[in-house]
Amino acid sequence: MARGRPPKLSVLSTGKIGKEKIKEKQEKESKLQAKCNLKPPTWLSKNAEIEFNRIVKALEDVEFNLIDNLDLSILAIYAQAYSQYLDLTEGIKNGDPDELPKLYRNQKMQIDIILQCSSKLGLAISDRLRLVVPTEKKETNPFLQFLDEK
Repeated sequence: MARGRPPKLSVLSTGKIGKEKIKEKQEKESKLQAKCNLKPPTWLSKNAEIEFNRIVKALEDVEFNLIDNLDLSILAIYAQAYSQYLDLTEGIKNGDPDELPKLYRNQKMQIDIILQCSSKLGLAISDRLRLVVPTEKKETNPFLQFLDEK
């Protein structure tokens, strides 16, 4: 799989634009990028904090920032749901058979939250592929050189 930096938004402009316009657009784009200094919120459980830090560390290896401070709440919700999922799984293993339907229902709710948040954060490869903007490829007709324009 080729990993590459997605093109800047100013590159995706159509039509002819001058160097001044390109520079102006690039300045606006740089102002839109949020700073990335992700720290786990204090309200996270211990397991959630471990998951939070694992995700942040794993995303540091990615060439371009997939998440930043604006995604902090989604990442925290994901980590807490993951922690609760682990607790529920342990409860199912060791739990009272009368409590199992309730535990399974709650576990399913946590799975849904995990999947929704992970999709928004681009944690699965299929989600990351949707986040990368494809480059436009201009096709040239090799036979145009033989046409005589008059």
